[in-house]
Amino acid sequence: MRNLLRKYKELSFEQKTLYKTIIGLCFSTVLACGKLVIGLFTDYNMISIAVYTFGILFAKLECVLGIKPNKRTFKQRNILIAVFLFIASVFYIGFMVRMFFIERKLKDNGMIYVLLLAFISFVELGFAITGLFRIKNKGHYYRNIKIINFCVALIAILTTQMSILNMQSETNTINIANAYSGIGVGCFIALCGVYILFAPKISIIGREHNVFELFEKDKNKLINMEKDTVELPLCHSTVYGSYVYRAIVIDGIIDGHIERNKSLWKRMHLFWKIICCILSEILLFVWLIGRLLFFFRSINLPKRLERKMNNNGFIKVGE
Repeated sequence: MRNLLRKYKELSFEQKTLYKTIIGLCFSTVLACGKLVIGLFTDYNMISIAVYTFGILFAKLECVLGIKPNKRTFKQRNILIAVFLFIASVFYIGFMVRMFFIERKLKDNGMIYVLLLAFISFVELGFAITGLFRIKNKGHYYRNIKIINFCVALIAILTTQMSILNMQSETNTINIANAYSGIGVGCFIALCGVYILFAPKISIIGREHNVFELFEKDKNKLINMEKDTVELPLCHSTVYGSYVYRAIVIDGIIDGHIERNKSLWKRMHLFWKIICCILSEILLFVWLIGRLLFFFRSINLPKRLERKMNNNGFIKVGE
């Protein structure tokens, strides 16, 4: 056992992600098959749950299969991942919409069950969020796996919410509240599917390296070609870390990468990090809103860099 743990610790982030995903797929597939069998013979609601679960599993399976070279191209697999995730969201939304029209009997699962469910769900959400922060420059497939894990964690959190609210009320109005929450989560999962579809065209992953050549010297008002290095600001943010294009100049060729500077959190002293953790309930929402705005500000930076360089007499010659 110790040898297995030691070998696991020695694995890279990518290898750990792959093994955990494969194990999770096997376990989740067994559960999904069980839900489908139960749904066919006893509870038809379980069929809907099994269908959107299979949709998520197929999306994750395509990520695993795409990591190693195979017959399908990245574009084909990426489309399949987005489609499976979107289909899963549609079934999940449909399952939640039924709560508006069908009176569902509330079930009191007991305090111990709810607390255990809440603990597992929040741990799962914590790991999912941590994974999203660690996928920098790991590739599209690893990013997609972490996005799917985050969607699964949101469903787990909603399931916990439904169990807690069921304990607090004996009226069917609680189903309406759960339905609205479920529709919101389903719409978010659908948006994640849309993002996965378009991410290769708008994100920096796989497009960091950019090479330009000066072909019209008279138009160049951007770069001093006599210097050995270049640093062009692309998207400024003191809090989240600015994006810059850092390159070297060799015989009229600008060869460099789009990089992101350290965020405020990474530059912050330990004392201020503790203060931020204490005030997390206040700051978290503000941070998320700001991060969303920064995401939209930094969409398709490679294309914007190319346009900026073209306007100053440069032409792109490689990636």
